[in-house]
Amino acid sequence: MPRTTLSKIYRLIALFTLLLGGMGKITLAAGPAPHTPSTPPCPPQPETIAPAAGGIARMQNLPPLKAVLIVGPIDGDNGSWTNQEKNNMELAAAELEANGVTVHRFYAPNNDWEQIKQAADGAHFLFYRGHGVYWSPMPHPTVGGFALANRFVSSDDIRQDLHLATNSIVMLYGCFTAGGSSLDKTDIGIEEAKRRVAQYADPFFDVGAAGYYADWFGSAFQMFVRYLFQGQTLGQAYESYFDFNPNTVYRTTHPDHPQMSAWLDKDYWSGYWQYNDAFVGLPNETLLSLFAVSTLGNLPDTRTFVYSIPDQRLLSSAYEMTPLNTGNDDPLTWSLAQAGEWFTATPMDGVTPSSSFWITPTAFSTDTVASYTGAVTVTAPPGTDGSPHRIDLTLRVVNTHFSYIYFPLIEKASYFLNTNGK
Repeated sequence: MPRTTLSKIYRLIALFTLLLGGMGKITLAAGPAPHTPSTPPCPPQPETIAPAAGGIARMQNLPPLKAVLIVGPIDGDNGSWTNQEKNNMELAAAELEANGVTVHRFYAPNNDWEQIKQAADGAHFLFYRGHGVYWSPMPHPTVGGFALANRFVSSDDIRQDLHLATNSIVMLYGCFTAGGSSLDKTDIGIEEAKRRVAQYADPFFDVGAAGYYADWFGSAFQMFVRYLFQGQTLGQAYESYFDFNPNTVYRTTHPDHPQMSAWLDKDYWSGYWQYNDAFVGLPNETLLSLFAVSTLGNLPDTRTFVYSIPDQRLLSSAYEMTPLNTGNDDPLTWSLAQAGEWFTATPMDGVTPSSSFWITPTAFSTDTVASYTGAVTVTAPPGTDGSPHRIDLTLRVVNTHFSYIYFPLIEKASYFLNTNGK
């Protein structure tokens, strides 16, 4: 018997029957009307697979993360199946919140697209459970998007309206998202499954996502999240869920994003194979590598200027400094605060990695031995490691000639003077 025990087959048959019933509710607002299957009056509820034992493993050095969770109407806004999917999504929500992620919920009937767009700005996770959407007739339909309470969201809507965080993680549950659908009556074959998954995943990669998961089981999102926050790579998280089978998985790449692996797995029930478990993305990345904390760096702790009264000149007339984000590749805005009147710091703000600032002595006594102190503080947005960063400044006015200048030592605020005054 392929892959599963008899009890698991019964569970999968029940879930497939449920999918067949729920998808009967979809109608399309425009375009050719696809075939609409019949809907049983009381579809059975899918069995939620219990999560594996193990507590929360909070990953360190992550920035504040945000998630948007969407549940569309399946058998009405508060039908039994819709409510079951809300419960399944809450499994994932609890896992996210236990790891400090801020969660925004949009469960039917409260899933207005305008509000979703606003909440999804900069979101690191986007999860959807609901009907899959197809936009042309079977058996080779154009697929993609969400079925919300008041509208269908297309792939182009996703490309245009969603501004997720760079390297975001997407998880979807619905027909076509993993390849198979309740409209399929036979094995659709790997080529059709690949085409559907590629279409469904494509808009998310167009807006910068790093990982796409699709699975039909209720606990899948929760367990994928748990594995990721335990430090597993995106690929390992997919392979750790009970529904994965190394003997049946098909491995390829996304046709339009060849840097993204595409893995499709299947289960055998109702007399044929159903593609119900897919991953597309960067399998070797982790949450830490994808969402590393922005870090303000490439700045010194001190800088020293020396002015020679006999030579009437500065050992260094100005220092150029270039703040960098040494934690990740995201641009980092910065601003300066100056404490001291004997120097200027310009410009007072910028963006990494292309902006620099200069510290230049401008107003001090040039004929009196003295020592001046001050500071420049560089500040980046809240949550940035290394911010604010204070640079202590010293200006020494000396009655001594310069004799030798060693530029590498100047960078360490060192200088050499001729003590004989020559």
